[in-house]
Amino acid sequence: MNMPAHEGLLAPSDIADLAGVSRAAVSNWRKRMSDFPEPTEGTASKPLFAAKDIEAWLTAHPEKRKLGNSADSSTRAWEARLWGVANLFRGHVDVHDFGELFLRTAGEFVDGRPSLASRNVSQRSLDELRDALETIPRADLPAAIDGLLERTSRALGKAGGETGFVGSRTSTLLASLAADVDGGTLYDPACGIGVALLQALDMGATPDRLVGNEINATAAEIALGRAALRGVDLELRITDVLRNDPDPDLRADVIIAEPPYGLRVDPETTLLDPRLRFGIPPRSSGDSYWLQHVVAHLAPGGVGYVLTSPGTLFRGGAEAKIRRNLLLGGWVRAVVALTGKMLPQTSIAPVLWVLGESEPSARGTVLLVDASKVEAPEADVAEWLTDESSLVGVPHARVPIDELAAGNADLSPARWMLAEEVDSARLVEDFDRASTLLLQASTDLPATVRYLEPPHIPGEPPVLTVAALVEAGAIEVAPARPPRQGDPELEDRRVDATAVRTRQLAPVTSTAPDEQGALTQPGDVLLTTVDKVRAIVDDEGGHLPVGSISRIRIVDHTKLDPNYLADVLAGEWNSRFAAGTAVQRIPVREIEIPIPPLAEQRAIHATIEKAREAKRLAKQAAEAADSLTTAILNAVRHGASLTSNTTEGTTR
Repeated sequence: MNMPAHEGLLAPSDIADLAGVSRAAVSNWRKRMSDFPEPTEGTASKPLFAAKDIEAWLTAHPEKRKLGNSADSSTRAWEARLWGVANLFRGHVDVHDFGELFLRTAGEFVDGRPSLASRNVSQRSLDELRDALETIPRADLPAAIDGLLERTSRALGKAGGETGFVGSRTSTLLASLAADVDGGTLYDPACGIGVALLQALDMGATPDRLVGNEINATAAEIALGRAALRGVDLELRITDVLRNDPDPDLRADVIIAEPPYGLRVDPETTLLDPRLRFGIPPRSSGDSYWLQHVVAHLAPGGVGYVLTSPGTLFRGGAEAKIRRNLLLGGWVRAVVALTGKMLPQTSIAPVLWVLGESEPSARGTVLLVDASKVEAPEADVAEWLTDESSLVGVPHARVPIDELAAGNADLSPARWMLAEEVDSARLVEDFDRASTLLLQASTDLPATVRYLEPPHIPGEPPVLTVAALVEAGAIEVAPARPPRQGDPELEDRRVDATAVRTRQLAPVTSTAPDEQGALTQPGDVLLTTVDKVRAIVDDEGGHLPVGSISRIRIVDHTKLDPNYLADVLAGEWNSRFAAGTAVQRIPVREIEIPIPPLAEQRAIHATIEKAREAKRLAKQAAEAADSLTTAILNAVRHGASLTSNTTEGTTR
């Protein structure tokens, strides 16, 4: 695919996206392909390459592209090209403002208006941006801009998800639920940058009227710009919906909403609000306010889809009263508990409320679905709600409203789920597996501790601090270094505090360049001193310590054994050096190391290793006993037999 070349800068990650390959592949090209372009800007650790040089190189090596169909190839190339131009603005324009700048320039380009330089943006950069936009077919321009917006949001992490971002799983879910809209009004009271609304149109929705509200002015401008590029008429108000209803008479056929969680409510604005006929929300959280706002704006026969935090389903007090009133009023059609990690800014698993007057066939009940263990529920929820037979394999139940409204009106789906049938064979397998592990652990544990002899300790050994050992040239100490951008093969080599605490280092399967000496060598000791000292020996080497990890490398192997050193670093006497208020840390250089002869060090470590093995076996026995208990209790609850029936009779 040949594209007109233009100026712009690409990082190695951008080149990977442009070619449809991994970042490691780009790193290999740089090392092994003699004609690969040299960086034109940036630094050794953060190189930037001229976009035109990369495009020419990929054209000369078409086999390096691993993209799918030509349409996908073109779209990703344009997205990467725009991101390359975005690198020209770095240091002059905040990443938060990239989307607004590019959308505004795209709108000016489409309308034939000039793009003029400002205090932070040079005319040259704007001209190069317009040159890049000119290479993109008009029909593909919205998708290319969306690709840049998605990259920006992901680069911002948590901050990028607060007003929605292109490619969001939750927005995809809401859009799929609104995809069948044919005429009428589609409304989003907290539309952010308009992702769900516009994606619903892309998925087939054809409303007569598209309405949105958004409190963030920048997000609203981006939403309007995205709509304008698509030729869509979006009615959007910049307003705080909870403080003041901008259009009390609005009635929508479908409402989709992904409002921010836990906004505080001003009690002065709620007392006389006609939307709150089901109850006054607590000041601490406006989640139930959004539910009532949606119900207040539904047209007859309309349906609302609202994503909230799971706490909205079970919190007591005023929220329990609101849930009960919504239930008794017949306004809750369904509740779907979703899986976690659907939102970029939080790991909280959202829940979907389906609101609207109950359909005659389901009157008096509410559909509860527990999709918390479904990998990609956003692809299936729309079908589940229209065809309950598709819920086979997904825990669900239709529960009478009078049962749900009792007590705390808890709508958590898992609370109402009980398997109607239990797999007896699976229970037998669980029981047998737990019995085997328990027997193995109970057999191995006595054998391990039977030969647990105390090591020989010949008197009081000399005790030196880490600082003294460094000064004597016996060891070297280095803190973790930040990983280098552009070296993605180091991603799988990271060792953080969790890896040290769990004593689990990821295996290293290949070599990696280490010009800065950031990687470990076999026998290095890795430790973290947050709260207490924990240490582990890196037998393989080739790992990248990150975060709070320090690395100790033994220089004089006649004085210290690395395994003994890792053991003794965690001696409880060193806890007296802990300092700090919120987070306690033990200064590495103050840690005291007793140093007996090398042979005794190794004997001490051997005994400690046996103690660790005993601990592992004891833990295995405890876990197996818990699993055994669970299998027995489940069998009792469901009346299942824990014996295996075979052709030769009943066996255990």
